[in-house]
Amino acid sequence: MMLWHFFVIVNGVIPLFSCCTSTAELITKLPGQPDGISFKQHSGYIATDSRLGHALFYYFVEADASDPLSYPLTLWLAGGPGCSSLGQGAFKEHGPFRPARDGSLMKNEFSWNKASNMLYVESPISVGFSYSNTTVDYADWKDADTARENMQFLLGWFKEYPKYRDSDFYIAGESYAGHYVPPFAALVVDHNKHSHANPIKLRGIALGNPLLDIQISIDGANFLWSHGVISDETLKLKKTVCNDSRYWMERFQFHGKLSRECAEVSAKQAEEMGNFTDPFDVLGPHCFLGTTAVRSAASSLWDAYHAKLASRMGLVDPCLQDYIVLYLNNPRVQEALHANRTKLPSVWDICSSAFSLRDTGIGDNIIPVLSALIKEHLRVLLFSGDQDSRIPLTQTRTIANLIARDLKFSSFGGYAPWYDRMESRLVDGLSHLEGQEKGRT
Repeated sequence: MMLWHFFVIVNGVIPLFSCCTSTAELITKLPGQPDGISFKQHSGYIATDSRLGHALFYYFVEADASDPLSYPLTLWLAGGPGCSSLGQGAFKEHGPFRPARDGSLMKNEFSWNKASNMLYVESPISVGFSYSNTTVDYADWKDADTARENMQFLLGWFKEYPKYRDSDFYIAGESYAGHYVPPFAALVVDHNKHSHANPIKLRGIALGNPLLDIQISIDGANFLWSHGVISDETLKLKKTVCNDSRYWMERFQFHGKLSRECAEVSAKQAEEMGNFTDPFDVLGPHCFLGTTAVRSAASSLWDAYHAKLASRMGLVDPCLQDYIVLYLNNPRVQEALHANRTKLPSVWDICSSAFSLRDTGIGDNIIPVLSALIKEHLRVLLFSGDQDSRIPLTQTRTIANLIARDLKFSSFGGYAPWYDRMESRLVDGLSHLEGQEKGRT
């Protein structure tokens, strides 16, 4: 059985088309959307650098309530680097809808817009429907550029939606967004100190299975070994020859090329893990669909079986990501979302190849930035799913303790089970994309 672990630290103009008004960005209805939806949805582009032709795409879901303005505003960023908040965050994890096999949308019982207005931003440029007209940007892009563009997006978005400027504001994300969220939040804090306008009411940040320090965050050897995924021999090799931090630093710094030592250890681990163990969800079911694969009758039946099994268990269809890719490449869906307005041939994907195996700052240590935000009296939540071997909960817990000691916090809260609706039911089944399986906070 799987648990969701929390570590809480609290102290106290676009060349291709012009930006539209908020009314023009209203989504009338998404294709396949179920009836009876009362909350409003908006989507479109915010120009972040008119000179270079940068624009970030967003999907905004108002709180499912009679008075959305009485609810906070949460901006969500996916990780990667280069993965889509629209695809992963909104349609896979905690948005109001999930695509089904037949192209329809199903309500997500655990949508986060029941507790907050949700703003999903496809960042950085090139991710999803976001773009730059200056292609050289992709080659030289760094995480610091992402933070600056996110800040420009936020200021531009508030101009389009001024009534939310006074809302309590939170920034949240997962995985590599551990490199996006804290620097972004630091820019908001700095903006508030130097701006004569109304300050942005940033109250806190939340990070799920975050990459904060590559030397600590992604050490998954013991996790894989404790789950019976790798052998004693491979565990020893990962500890003495090529650990996970060295492996990923080599992959990103040398564009996918590995030293002989790391290549051999990686090959041995891959052989032992096989094709059906997802490092982000080691106990999760596998999807045999594949949007580009030729499917056999047997694999079709296998996928259908897993979909029904997942539904009975309260989990998510393992092929959901394939349905998302198909849905967001549907021209009718793109039109409803006000996306890809140029009608140029393009394929939306869950993650951008522009940032694949490129070092945008993977080795940067973000822990000092996080500590500085706590000193600014921002609330910080670190949470982890316990099926993730890529950024295991043990490593997030280690970092939480390091920060607590550095800031001389007297103690952490006790370790306690989490009950839902007064029933003796633990919130379980959570992996790297934690909100996907149960969608709860």
